[in-house]
Amino acid sequence: MPHIVIFMKCPSHVVAKVVQKAMEARQKNLFPDDESIQENLVLSAWKTCEDGVQFLSVTLVKEGKLEEALKAIYKEMIYYSEIEGYELSIEVWGTMQEGFEALGMESPSD
Repeated sequence: MPHIVIFMKCPSHVVAKVVQKAMEARQKNLFPDDESIQENLVLSAWKTCEDGVQFLSVTLVKEGKLEEALKAIYKEMIYYSEIEGYELSIEVWGTMQEGFEALGMESPSD
């Protein structure tokens, strides 16, 4: 079950627009959570940086649902693309268990 890691970045002077669009999307339920596809582990963490503000979200994808999860995430993230300076990176990361399995090793028990 892979993780989808989303990095968003925008200039400081448009952060209020990003937050406003996020609130609007939530109020209108434009992108409802589907727990049968993915589980939000980090909904939205943020930090300041030289270029403005960076946001981070992490989801755990349910077994066999990667393509479906990516489609849903792309649809939601494109919603912000009209904001000046908006940048997006979406990465798929494996779990530690998947890493051990790829090496032909048993993962340590939790």
